[in-house]
Amino acid sequence: MKAKFLFVILITVFSYRGIAQKLSPAIQFNEDPRTHNVHICSDGKYYYTINGGLSGKGMINKYDLKFKLLSTYDIELDMRSIMYEPKEGRFYVCTYEKNIYKITDITTGKFELLKESLYDDPQSSLALSPDGKLLYAFDKGEIKIYKFPSCTLVNTIKGFDSGKTPTTGSCVVAVGSKYIYTWNTEYKLIFIYNLKGKKIKSVEIEDGDYGFSLSAANGKIFVSKDGNYDVGNWYGYEF
Repeated sequence: MKAKFLFVILITVFSYRGIAQKLSPAIQFNEDPRTHNVHICSDGKYYYTINGGLSGKGMINKYDLKFKLLSTYDIELDMRSIMYEPKEGRFYVCTYEKNIYKITDITTGKFELLKESLYDDPQSSLALSPDGKLLYAFDKGEIKIYKFPSCTLVNTIKGFDSGKTPTTGSCVVAVGSKYIYTWNTEYKLIFIYNLKGKKIKSVEIEDGDYGFSLSAANGKIFVSKDGNYDVGNWYGYEF
């Protein structure tokens, strides 16, 4: 009887470990960000990353779909997220100054102000819906959704899990065609919600812990390990 009971316990433990297995990245590549590996997006043909921390060293890197570096563009902004708007075919960024800018000429580094002081936390990494119609801003469990590009508030949803501070994910959100993503870097957990804010599941990931970096691009979720003025790493996950 004792042997049978022990066997049941072992099966239960092994089953739990199987369920709790960490998700491995489907994509991994290195990047020298000059400052910090902050955010990534895609226009479907290429990937684009930004750095953050110093406006004088701001840049956008362009990669092909196999993550070969093609070009580097100087953008004198202290950026937190980069977003692609498909109708215009333009990129938008949000910055530490709590502003949103349109990149008007990526090759020459020109930009123009779209909206000033839209959100509360200067460390916020905003997300644009794949169709470019809605803008998402997240802070400490609450998402505000704005019509884009007018930046008119259309909805507020509360009750999202995240880290407690910006460095652990308290003000970063990623949005795909069907799901909203937040995370807690202390536990390397990504939280997945439907577009109405109902929690679907939590996934523990293997690599990536830089709180500002959670991004959605080409149907994948990306996070980074910050290079901190040296070479960092990007990891792409398929859920």
